[in-house]
Amino acid sequence: MSKVQIWKQRIFYGATDMAGNLIWQIVGLYLLFYYTTVLGISPAFVGTLFLVVRVIDAFDGVVYGYLIDHTHSKYGKSRPYFLWFGVPLGILTMLLFFNPTFGGNKAFQLAWISLVYTLFSLVYSGANTPITAILPSLSSDPDERTNLASARMVMTNIGTAVIGAISLPMVAKLGGGNTKLGWTIWSAIIGVVIMLLFFGAFANLREHNAVDNTAVDEANHIKSHLSVGESLKGAAKNTPWVLLSIGFILLQTFWVIRMQTAVYYLTYVYRRTDMIGLFNGLIIVAVIGNLSVPLLSKFMKHRNVMVVALLGFAVGEAIMPLGLSSGSMIPLFTGMIISTIAMGAAFSISFVMIADTVEYSRLKLRIDEPGILSSVPMVGAKLGMGLGGFLSGMILSWGGFQASAKIQDAKALSAISASFIWIPIVIAVGICVILQFYKLDEAEVAAEVKAQAAAAEKRAAEQAQTTDTAVTADSAVADDESDEDLSDGNL
Repeated sequence: MSKVQIWKQRIFYGATDMAGNLIWQIVGLYLLFYYTTVLGISPAFVGTLFLVVRVIDAFDGVVYGYLIDHTHSKYGKSRPYFLWFGVPLGILTMLLFFNPTFGGNKAFQLAWISLVYTLFSLVYSGANTPITAILPSLSSDPDERTNLASARMVMTNIGTAVIGAISLPMVAKLGGGNTKLGWTIWSAIIGVVIMLLFFGAFANLREHNAVDNTAVDEANHIKSHLSVGESLKGAAKNTPWVLLSIGFILLQTFWVIRMQTAVYYLTYVYRRTDMIGLFNGLIIVAVIGNLSVPLLSKFMKHRNVMVVALLGFAVGEAIMPLGLSSGSMIPLFTGMIISTIAMGAAFSISFVMIADTVEYSRLKLRIDEPGILSSVPMVGAKLGMGLGGFLSGMILSWGGFQASAKIQDAKALSAISASFIWIPIVIAVGICVILQFYKLDEAEVAAEVKAQAAAAEKRAAEQAQTTDTAVTADSAVADDESDEDLSDGNL
């Protein structure tokens, strides 16, 4: 593959996650705030809605993973899903912030919000599960997979940084003072962009090695096209995958809690609403963390890259409240930069580690199920969104948060600080403890995969040579018989 093709693949692979995260960022940063302050819905209802929907669709990523494993089309296994679900996701993005008043009937409004949010969550999984599932098929080179995962997160963070920085100003400008109208127009623009990005990825990505593994699979008795039960049993035996799944769910949980309470923290704790756009726009520095992963992974195991990143995040979080007593914004922004760079590295390496567990499953368990195993990010994102949203809403309610009050009491401020700073730190450290039991050696796995491929190629070459020899021998015998017949005829 030429350099141009390699970079084209990286860019359009990154476009898939950029598309999904444009709306993910808005949902994470602003949907709770939009529902509670713009529409006047209670935090308890919103938190419960987030949890109930997560219970409904928590494992739809596994279903989509199973469908991907059993999809056979001229476009590949994962690639068609970018087209099939990218367009509906764009439409539902528009509907999330299109909320009729229904003549003042609150019950109808709550039913509408619940229906649209549920459909959005189901379709979001269908568009995003193939992003991770397609990675092993884009390249068999571990280093290029790391580069692809980094490119994915770079483009994701560029998109989310722009969204975080300009959403509120754009809403204000587009709405002309009408916040609700501004959100409706802004979400319509984002929905169109999402559809275009997914279509671009569908048109330009190719699953290069989808067929290349056939000889290796046959030679090593690797099973594929399993039933749901067999797939789940195989996944349960994959210990590194199980540990990574738990860690990823917790990762998404604390990240959602932190994202959803960022606006509250700036608004009520630091009381600097003028800094919200700049603060959220700092997500762009996560690109530094994304780009550091290919370098760090050359010097340490993937697990250790994740641990270092999570500890760096915890340090950054702990720095942020240090300026409260003096009113200085320097610790807030310093801590934000450190924690965001660290999370950029954490998310990038997590997707590489999922690809590692896919290879581990093929190598050690003789099971090829990239769709099921790659559903981890979606299951984790859904459970994390649900648990994080539920906890955010419940903690705000416990603290006595009042949307109509410009100044919150001490208990509400403590609840906001706990959600934004301290709960994420505790969970991040907990993930580090879990990862101490993650023993997968990706270098060893990569070496064995290459050895298997080389052995399969050698066997294929030997079989071809044997076939050629047999054909040559048969041809010689036929020639001899023909000569004998001709000789008999001359007699």
